[in-house]
Order: sequence, then C-alpha cells, then structure tokens
Amino acid sequence: MTKSRAGSLFFLLFSMIYFYQSFAIRLLPGSHYEAMTARTFPYYLGLFGIFLSLIILVLSYVKKSENDYFDWENLRTFDFRKGLYFVLAMLLYGYTIRTLGFMISTIIFLVIGFMILGERRIKVILLTSVGVSVVFWFLLTQVLGVYIQQGIIFDYILGAQS
Repeated sequence: MTKSRAGSLFFLLFSMIYFYQSFAIRLLPGSHYEAMTARTFPYYLGLFGIFLSLIILVLSYVKKSENDYFDWENLRTFDFRKGLYFVLAMLLYGYTIRTLGFMISTIIFLVIGFMILGERRIKVILLTSVGVSVVFWFLLTQVLGVYIQQGIIFDYILGAQS
C-alpha cells in the first residue's frame, strides 16, 4: 500500500466519523430553519474531508511513483512523543474551556503548543497566543454572532448566578 493510499484511507475514515458525529450536535429550539446553525460548519467540513480524501485516493491509483511505498522503517523517525503531548494538551483544553472560558483556555493551549514545538521566546509565545485568541474570539462573537460562554470561573468572580 502506498503512502498516499494509506493516508487518504485514514483521512476518509476520520472524515466519515466526523461527518456522522456532526448530526449529534444539538440545536437550539427554533434554529432548525436558520441558514447557519451549530451543525453547519462541521457538516460541510466533514463533507469536504470525504471529498478531498476520495480525490487523493483516486489520484493515488492514477499517478504512480517508485518511492511512494509505505516504509515501516521510516516510522521510527517520527516523534510520537510530541504527538502524545499535543493530544494531552487538547484534552486539557477540552476539560478547561468550560471552567476557564474560551479566551484563557485558548491562550493556555497555544502557549503549551508553542512550547511543545520548541519555541522558547516568551514574548513571541505570549503575543501570538493572545493575538490569535483575541482575533478568533472577535471573529466568532462580533462578526459571526456566535455566543461564547465566559467561563464558570468568571461567574464566581463576578458573582453572577447560573
């Protein structure tokens, strides 16, 4: 099996699961008739992933290369430790986003991600993490009108009741 076939089959399986799970996203009452819902982006992203992986799979049969075969020896050169650290960072992000809120959790996740990748300049890490988080928050809340909960910790600090 070639690298492109193995990769496209893995991506196809992942995209199919992602597409299937997009239907499990709950919608707010009355939002079934809206043009954009919580399901819209995951739905089309799953479809795009399926489409793209099928194209790569078909093209892997058309274009043949001599050095395209999957090499098990090359697998030893991959840094699986960084991948595992990123999975743990994503789990931490998922568990803290409700408590700390989107902004703080995203900044912490990006700082951890930069450190995993080997960046050591604190100024670059903080400016990029805060900048990306603020811009992404602005786009979601102010441009797209998506409501993002501020976080349980802010409710306790500000004395808001849930």
